[in-house]
Amino acid sequence: MTGAPIKLTQADAADVADLYNRCSDYFLLQDGAAPTLDDARELFSDVPPEKSAHNQAVLGWKGPGGLYAIAAILRDYPRDGTWYLGFMIVDAAQRGRGVGRSIYSTVESWAAAGGATEIRLAVLEANEAAERFWRSLGFIEYRRVGPDTFKMRSHRRIELSRRLSGATVEGSNK
Repeated sequence: MTGAPIKLTQADAADVADLYNRCSDYFLLQDGAAPTLDDARELFSDVPPEKSAHNQAVLGWKGPGGLYAIAAILRDYPRDGTWYLGFMIVDAAQRGRGVGRSIYSTVESWAAAGGATEIRLAVLEANEAAERFWRSLGFIEYRRVGPDTFKMRSHRRIELSRRLSGATVEGSNK
């Protein structure tokens, strides 16, 4: 069901919110609350202070039922050549069908074409399924951080990395 992504903008926030509602299991785990339209709007502006929203691409995949996956990736963070996958979510009805793997493959190819040599991301320690998914794609742990507060819940995060070329992953000896 995956195809070429489209670039999403703030104007797509209602569609993003609709997908978030279909993925409420994740938001309940992370935040302890159902997702809101404001959460969807925040996707387009939530970047580290040293970066701006124009450094981030929010990609979406649409099918007959609307938006079914999103990936938000930040270029050259925390350093040149390292791209940070800040968020990726797939409609709960599409999970377990290879959609996430296909989406990630597209994101990785797109990032590599844009100059990325490494992709980093973080998963919540409490999200064991996501950790297994990312490790199955060859991501390795380079550190644990937190706890960080997300609305009504606090979590430690596992930061993972995957090299896209022969570059050395900073902070990793695994």
